Parts: sequence; C-alpha cells; structure tokens
Amino acid sequence: MGLTLAGLNQALRPFAQYALQLAAEYGIRPRITSVFRSIRKQAELRARFERCVREGRFPSPGPCQFPANRPGDSAHNFGLAFDSVVPANQEEPWTIIREFVGFRVPPNDVVHAEYPGWRNVV
Repeated sequence: MGLTLAGLNQALRPFAQYALQLAAEYGIRPRITSVFRSIRKQAELRARFERCVREGRFPSPGPCQFPANRPGDSAHNFGLAFDSVVPANQEEPWTIIREFVGFRVPPNDVVHAEYPGWRNVV
C-alpha cells in the first residue's frame, strides 16, 4: 500500500483525488510514493541522483531511475507535488488523467505530478 495524499497542499488534494477516481474508473490503481518532502530528504535524493549521473547509471531501473531537484527547488518541498507509480502499460493514460485534472507531468519524470507554475506561488 502506498502513501496517502495528506502531505499535498489542501487546495490541490481534491484534484489529485479526482485523478485517482478517474484512474480507478479505467482500472488504473496508482500507488502514491511521495508527497511532501523535507529539505533533508530532498538533499538525500539529490545526492543519490548526482551520484547516479557521475557513475553513468542515470537513467536505469532502481535507485537511478528518476531525477531529483536540488533542495528547495522541488515542488515536493512545498507540498505542491506528488509521485505515483503504475505498471508501465498504464503510464500514458495515468499521465493524461493527471494533466487533465490540472497537474503538470514532466516527460523525463513520469512518476511526478506538480502544480503548474508552482515556483511563482512559493
């Protein structure tokens, strides 16, 4: 079982819940893997990402699969993003659903959904 959306900004939660509801109607059951992240946790993820890049292992399955922004430069640090995973064959419809309800999903980080223009509101 994944995390809940409790760490997501209260104003964004209804949109994320709606995305989950729409996904369920299409037989997609996303697992929430990350919502709010502390600066410390973001620093750990960024260090791992940089190590993977240095070692030439980014992107590859496992811990080197996804990018991570610098601490303070992630929508997660402000509760304005959530990450979720679905089987590979459901990634495209899950991306379409999240974008339909108003989230931005970066093409290089399909697990990530963020409030568009979040940097303008923090």
